[in-house]
Amino acid sequence: DRYGEISLGQKATVTVDSFPDATFNAEVIYISDQAEFTPRNVQTVEGRSSTVFAIKLKVTNSESKLKIGMPADVVFK
Repeated sequence: DRYGEISLGQKATVTVDSFPDATFNAEVIYISDQAEFTPRNVQTVEGRSSTVFAIKLKVTNSESKLKIGMPADVVFK
């Protein structure tokens, strides 16, 4: 429901469970224009809120702490 609030070049911070005291800076580099997952019934507000769009970030990882596939939390600024 916040898809429209995200834009290319927007800054974000990323945190992972493996490094609870570390915060990684990131930037939005891609926003999909098509839903990755669409529930069968998108006629209701609840159905629309389950629609998922891909967003890719470029993350500053100068110490090579982050690995592909690590679950992460993102906060968009």
